[in-house]
Amino acid sequence: MSLAYYKPVWIARSDGEREIKTKKHGREFNGPTDVQLNKEASEDDYFELLPVYHEVAQEWKRIFGGMLHREQKGQADQKWILVDFPENYRLYKNVRKDRGKTDAYFLYGYPVGRKKRYKSALDFFPHLLWLAEGKSDDRTDCSCKHCAPEWIQEVKPLPGRDGFAPVKREAPPIKKENVATKPQNFASSPQVVVKQQQRSSSQDNKPSKVAAPKVIPPTASTAVPPVANSALPRAPAPSLMTPNHLPSPKSREQDQDAHYGRYIYRPGELTWFNRGTAWGLSVIIKRDLFKDQRNQDRPRYLVQPLSHPFAHPATKVISAETDLRPWLAWSAPSPTHQALAASNPYYNTVDWRAVIEGRYGVGDAEVDGSILAAKMIDDSFALIEPLSNNTTTTGERTYNSMFLGGEKLWVGEPIRLRPGNGQDILIIHQIIEKLKPNSTNVASATIHVFGDIYHYTTIPYTSNQEPAVNPNLPIRLRQDLDYRNRITYAKLSNRTISYWKIVQAGARLGIDQIKGRWYESSILLPVLHSNFQQDLSQGVITDVGSWINGRGDANSAAGKAGTRYKDRLETFGKAVPAGTKISKGLDGPAEENVFPNANAPAALMASLAVSEAAQAQGQGQGQGQGQAQGQSQVQGQAQQVQGVSDGDIAEFMDLDRMEDGFTQNYIENGGQF
Repeated sequence: MSLAYYKPVWIARSDGEREIKTKKHGREFNGPTDVQLNKEASEDDYFELLPVYHEVAQEWKRIFGGMLHREQKGQADQKWILVDFPENYRLYKNVRKDRGKTDAYFLYGYPVGRKKRYKSALDFFPHLLWLAEGKSDDRTDCSCKHCAPEWIQEVKPLPGRDGFAPVKREAPPIKKENVATKPQNFASSPQVVVKQQQRSSSQDNKPSKVAAPKVIPPTASTAVPPVANSALPRAPAPSLMTPNHLPSPKSREQDQDAHYGRYIYRPGELTWFNRGTAWGLSVIIKRDLFKDQRNQDRPRYLVQPLSHPFAHPATKVISAETDLRPWLAWSAPSPTHQALAASNPYYNTVDWRAVIEGRYGVGDAEVDGSILAAKMIDDSFALIEPLSNNTTTTGERTYNSMFLGGEKLWVGEPIRLRPGNGQDILIIHQIIEKLKPNSTNVASATIHVFGDIYHYTTIPYTSNQEPAVNPNLPIRLRQDLDYRNRITYAKLSNRTISYWKIVQAGARLGIDQIKGRWYESSILLPVLHSNFQQDLSQGVITDVGSWINGRGDANSAAGKAGTRYKDRLETFGKAVPAGTKISKGLDGPAEENVFPNANAPAALMASLAVSEAAQAQGQGQGQGQGQAQGQSQVQGQAQQVQGVSDGDIAEFMDLDRMEDGFTQNYIENGGQF
């Protein structure tokens, strides 16, 4: 059976509301309740949001396309499919396993509230047609079941399975746009939009007056001169739905982290650091920029190594980012004490005094403390920087940032998702804390991120196209995309071009679905991948996300929210010295950013020697031997997820620093070679 060719159409206006205002509860989510969405509470009867590419959602949109084709008197040789539901309308599946009930589907978003939902495509089509015609802003002119009484509802089924149409209704034909003559297989080929169609937004619940569905060109129609070898081809921005506007930074630190190539790591984050003979685990407590020999700004970091509660190594200045790795870049080894490794304890439940005294056998208490502390941090989250629009009337509060596991996440930046085989990202537009009804207890609150989901998509490059660019993608994402397209374009025998394809606008996901921070492949991959230069010569650049773990993997707890703490220091507990402070950088006092005297290495080494001597005296000679054994184990077992053997870690220590390499030159020239 051959695939059908569809012409994609969208509805240019919407009256849908994601939240509504009620007299009793204030503003509330216009969809299934938290109880209904809680699968764990009732596995036999719950709701789940369907992604836009779900087969049922696609079937609804195909049916709507058939309906609109009939009503708008589309060309006989065409079939239409609706690109997406009108803005803020979302399709949910009601999973019902009890008493032999079948699953049901409901479309939410009607501006009166969650009780006014549509149970089928037939139910919703009269309202969809009213939105498409754009003749009136008055919903009483609509003949759907929620807008009009039953005697006005004129919808009757038509023969066939392609759709339905109202009786005796004359509608103006759809406005035709310039489209290519070659039919498009909508089900299998990518959409490349030359110029993004503008859809008006709904303000104060007043629909705009844009009439008729807009036809999206299925192929690019604007020709440009072929791209020269020195020019980078534009990446497509096939916005088949309206993305949300990118939030602006609300602090100077947030603005710094939004810049491409400024810093990889952030204060408060958990990282691996180069100890010289092995790798250890630490938290970053401050960072700044310093001038290198070429008088250029370079990042440096002050890290605090993790340990057990009774002794802590001195801080260390890291002046090369190649001497750091993200926590998720490697998998943590087992504790050096076999008794600890067998019991897999939590950091706060270990009798560390007994470990130091040797009652757990031979091993290294400092190394084991850092390993278990890192796993404790990986299991944590903390919401920070509450926003001024917080309100208790709706039970929701929003935040500008959060620590999730070993990483810090900002509103306005991309994050990696567990759904979508790790190839999907979400641009955070809100971090939301949802309290339970009639409760102010944050311990029982649920945490969500709200934003747009994108999928990294690659297609063969055609030199006579210059598709539009999505301005709602963060600059880091766009700069990295330009870099990656330059690499794949350079391979003459197999030129490809990639873009971030929006697959869901306005998604609301739990933090258990977050895999971790998104990192630029152009910046981090040269650090993690020993054969990076060889791949470049072949026109290949993989996604760095496939080289690193996900949050929760270290504790075999992937997909769990974890333990909440009031702030980052509480998360670290006794794994760092008392009095440790995490710098707020440009947003905090200047004295917080002062680094130890970089011109006194002898004093620093002496301090380290005293600390190590004191530890050796407390643990005994046998324990000192265990320390060497433990450091060797960290070096040998902490390895990347893919393609890296134990020996590669030593190779990383000898790599040319990134500031002297291919990627840094690209950063310094503002994304140009």
